[in-house]
Amino acid sequence: METTGPYRRAVLKISGEALAGEHGFGLDRGKIDWVAGQIARAARDGHELGIVIGGGNILRGVSSDSLGVPPLVGDHMGMIATLLNALALRAALERAGVSARCLSAFPVGAFMEVFGMEKALSYLSQGFVVIFGGGTGNPCFTTDSAAALRAVEIDAHVVVKATQVPGVFDKDPKKYPDAVFFPSISPQEVLEKRLGVMDATSIEILSRKKIPTIVLDLHEDGNLVRALNGEKIGTTIA
Repeated sequence: METTGPYRRAVLKISGEALAGEHGFGLDRGKIDWVAGQIARAARDGHELGIVIGGGNILRGVSSDSLGVPPLVGDHMGMIATLLNALALRAALERAGVSARCLSAFPVGAFMEVFGMEKALSYLSQGFVVIFGGGTGNPCFTTDSAAALRAVEIDAHVVVKATQVPGVFDKDPKKYPDAVFFPSISPQEVLEKRLGVMDATSIEILSRKKIPTIVLDLHEDGNLVRALNGEKIGTTIA
């Protein structure tokens, strides 16, 4: 299907906690299926989707600090956690009737292919949802940075940052009822105000490449597909 919206190809950044349900850690079948359903709707609408997923639902359930491992080892553990989430999301997408592929930033075995730009573009053009696991493949970089990097590599029209609030605020709206909502904001303002919606590296990469970011609540039914089709949903950083 050929989409009529402005954002035909997108990278969706999802936190690991989005798959955890009410417990905040681990994997919740109902929540994974919900997220997969939202992605499936957008894919059926003709959008080419790459997904970058975090691993905080697994690593933070058993803190690397509490295990006494060095920080770099903790980063390695976090990258592996994203691979577990990628496999779980792929299975959920396939249950929803959407073909998906997982690509890892580093070799992990025959059950997951290693990322390559041409490979990713080929899968996207064939209608697969492509899940990018393993972050950037390097410690010290967040999965926000991985989303920015993959967006540049696949020439995405937009990055969608999925959160549990309706967009970007000057402070946490769950804690502060007087939090101010920004319907749109520039990358420079995000950095100057230290809003923390994405790390500085990802903001700078996307700004330099002129790729907009939409920050929205993924848990509001239909938000993803409406945003990709051009409706004003959440906050636009551009």
